Amino acid sequence: MTGLEIRMRKLFEKNRAFVVALDHGLVMGPLKGLERIAETVRKISYKGPDALQMTPAMVRILKENFFSRSSPMLIARLDTANVWRQKYRKYESGYYSAVYTIRDAIEAGADAVVTYLVVGYGEDQVEGVNVDYLAALRRESNDYGLPFIIEPLFVAPDNPDSIKEPELVKYVTRLASEIGADILKVDYTGSKESFREVVSYAFAPILIRGGPKTNSDEEFLKMLKEALDAGAKGITVGRNLWQSDNPDKLAQAISYLVHDNKDLGEILKVLK
Repeated sequence: MTGLEIRMRKLFEKNRAFVVALDHGLVMGPLKGLERIAETVRKISYKGPDALQMTPAMVRILKENFFSRSSPMLIARLDTANVWRQKYRKYESGYYSAVYTIRDAIEAGADAVVTYLVVGYGEDQVEGVNVDYLAALRRESNDYGLPFIIEPLFVAPDNPDSIKEPELVKYVTRLASEIGADILKVDYTGSKESFREVVSYAFAPILIRGGPKTNSDEEFLKMLKEALDAGAKGITVGRNLWQSDNPDKLAQAISYLVHDNKDLGEILKVLK
């Protein structure tokens, strides 16, 4: 387990982890903020993130962000689903599909891999395929010492993201824990009290999901702070960062929050 331990310790070197998610195109198509992906990543990669989450294919055009000793780690997305494509066409029975292998991730230089566990499809066998795939990936990632991250989500056709009701988040968190995740990416449930219960159900450290774009940077940072105070071991942020007017400043503010535990009022000064 030496490789796994080394990579886990690196990711959580500063006790908490700050991950930037850039893999949205695989499930949502082209999004604002990711049109010129190399330019976007260049602004934020050295502002404090411990890791960048992307598909192996994206590494081809972003590889320069991983060349130095101080570079962020690489977390490779391996799978996709069609539950977030409402802009184009709502799913019916839904699909879940493997796209990349552990070998693909290793060849791309990945330090960890991430997969979805999507619960709530119209047909149960799709969920079953998802679980089968995760079980096989967990065994293989353990063989190579790669941290295996599961992103468990409860979904519904009429919900544009995922359901954050505490009982459902606790359920999928425990399910992902039982499958054997080394790290969990979990929705914040909206209050410290309910999220502390989610944390108590987990067998692995939790990174909070940044989720859909919030109304303001202040609202977003407040949500992150509440989740960290409730027991999250870090955050994964996507749209709220790279759709911001000042992604470089916001990345620095998030780093101060996650790594230095600074007061929210002091952190907000960074954005001015």
